[in-house]
Amino acid sequence: MTSISIDSAGNTLKDLLIRTKLGETVTVLDDDGKPLALLVSLHQESTIESDANANAEWDTQWDALAGQISETWNSDQSAVDTLVEMRR
Repeated sequence: MTSISIDSAGNTLKDLLIRTKLGETVTVLDDDGKPLALLVSLHQESTIESDANANAEWDTQWDALAGQISETWNSDQSAVDTLVEMRR
C-alpha cells in the first residue's frame, strides 16, 4: 500500500493510475496526514508475451477437453455430424 498527499495526487494522478498494478492500493492523505480516499487499481497490464502464454494455455485446455470427449463418445456418428444434425 502506498500513501500520497492530496496535492501530489492531484498533480500526478494520471501517472499514478498508470503505474499502479491491478489490486494495488493508494491512500490519499489530507494536509494533516489523515486518510481521505483509497484508490484501488483496476489497471491490468497486458503484454504480447502474457497474451501468447494465455492463448497457448487456452489451446492446451481445449485440446485436452476435445480428447476427453473423443474418448467417451459412444456413437457411430462423429460429434461434428451430431452437431450438424442438431442444428437442422
